Amino acid sequence: MKNSTAQASIVPFYYGWLVLAASAVSEMLVQGATSYAAGLFVLPLQAEFHLSRADASSPVLILFLGAALVSPFVGKFLDRYPIRLVVTLCALIFSGAFLVVAASQSLWLMAAMLLLPGAIGFMGLGPLNTALLASRWFYHRRGLALGIAAVATSGGGFVVVPLLSRAIQEHGWRLALTYEAIAIAAIIIVLAVLVLRDNPGSMGLDEHAENRGRKEAAASRAASSKDASRPFLWRDFLTKRAFWIPSMVLAMTSGTAQALVVTLVPYAISLRVTPASAAVLISAFSIAAAITKVGAGILADHINQRFLLIVAALFMTLAWLTLSLFASYEALFASACLGGIALGCALPTTAGLIAASFGADKFGAVMGWTYTFVAGSAIAATRIIGTLYDIFGGYHVAFLAFFALLASLLAATLLFPLRKTARSAILQ
Repeated sequence: MKNSTAQASIVPFYYGWLVLAASAVSEMLVQGATSYAAGLFVLPLQAEFHLSRADASSPVLILFLGAALVSPFVGKFLDRYPIRLVVTLCALIFSGAFLVVAASQSLWLMAAMLLLPGAIGFMGLGPLNTALLASRWFYHRRGLALGIAAVATSGGGFVVVPLLSRAIQEHGWRLALTYEAIAIAAIIIVLAVLVLRDNPGSMGLDEHAENRGRKEAAASRAASSKDASRPFLWRDFLTKRAFWIPSMVLAMTSGTAQALVVTLVPYAISLRVTPASAAVLISAFSIAAAITKVGAGILADHINQRFLLIVAALFMTLAWLTLSLFASYEALFASACLGGIALGCALPTTAGLIAASFGADKFGAVMGWTYTFVAGSAIAATRIIGTLYDIFGGYHVAFLAFFALLASLLAATLLFPLRKTARSAILQ
C-alpha cells in the first residue's frame, strides 16, 4: 500500500485535479451567489416590498428548506446519470430560477423559484456534487481532495460577494441578479462540457497510481455484502451508525455554525464593538474553516477519521461554551475561530467516511440524505437562536442551549465504534 501511495505522489499530473478544480469553481459560484450573498439582498427587498427585516432575510432559509427536500433525489441523479448532463441541466435550472426572481413582482413566485428550482441547482452544483466527484476521482488521496473541495464553500465569500455587491450598487438588485444568473450558467456549462468527466474509467485511468487497489476493494466490499445483487435501498444506510454518526456531527456542526455566523455581528455590536471589527469575526471564521478543511483532508489520509469527528464536535462545543462564559471581543474572536475549525474538520471528514463506508458509486444517494439533515439543522438553529433572543431579550440562554446540545453530540461521537485505521477506511 505504501508503494502505491508513493507512486501516486510522484506522478506529475492526474486529470482528477482538473475535474476537482472545475467542480470547485462551480460550487464557489453557487455558494457565493446564495449562502454568502444573501445579506446583500436584505435591504433592497425590505425597501421595495416593505418587508420586516426577518421576512427580508427569509430567501436563504427558503433555499435551505428546498435543499433539505430535494437533496436525496439530486444525489440519486448524480449517481445514475452522466455528470456533464446533470451539471448542465442544474446550471440552466438554477440560473433560470434566478432570472424569474429578478423579473418577478410576486413574492410567492420568488419563494417558489427558490424552494424547488433554485434548491435543485444549489445541490446539483454545490458541495454534494464536488464531494461526489472528489470521491470518484481520488482513492489514495481522497482525504486531501475532499479537503480541497470543501474550501470552495468558503471561496464564494471572497470572490462572488464583492463583485455582486458592486453590481447591486451600480445597477440595482434585479439587473445585478440577472447578470449573475447568466454568468453563472455560462461559466458552469463551459466547465462541464470541456472538463467534467464521470470517473477515472471514462479517461482510461483505472490503473493510474491514484486508483490502484480500488477495484479490489470494491470487489471485497461487494463480497462481504449479504446480498450484493439486490438494489441499494434506503435501509442499507439509514439503519447504520456509519451513516448517522458522521451525518449528525456534520449537521449539528454546520447548523450551529450557521447560527454562530448570524449571531456574531449583532452580538458584537451589542457589546459596543465597531461594525468593522465585528465584520472581522466573520473573516476569522471563514479563514479558520478554509485552512482547517485542507489540514483535515491531509490528516484524514493518515489517522483514524473518528478522531477528526471528535475534534469537530469538541471545538464547536468549546465555541458555544466560550460565548456562554465570556462577553468580550476576544471571546467572540476565539469562538469564531473555534467554530471555523470545527466546521473545517466536519465537512471533509464526513464525506470521507460516507465514501469509505458505502462506496463512491453510492456516494450521491447517501450524502444527499446527509445534506437533508445539514440544511434542516441550519434552518432550525438559525430560527431557534433568534426565537430565544426574542423571548429572553438576549443570547445567553441560546448559548447555553447550543453548548448542551453540542456536548451531547460530543459524548455520542466519543462512543462511535470506528475501529478501522485511516488507511483501511479511506481505501474502500
